[in-house]
Amino acid sequence: MLHLIFQRHHLPPDEVYNKDENVKRFMYASMMLQLEEEEKARKEQERAARRLKP
Repeated sequence: MLHLIFQRHHLPPDEVYNKDENVKRFMYASMMLQLEEEEKARKEQERAARRLKP
């Protein structure tokens, strides 16, 4: 999870670790929600692509 936060938001791990515990929980939950939404969209695209194949 820290890797994704670093890659996407350019926050190094030490900045994340130094955040208040509630802020870290929010950051992790927000990142998980984003990943779930991306996975849902990816699966929907795959389903749509399969429907278009003859």
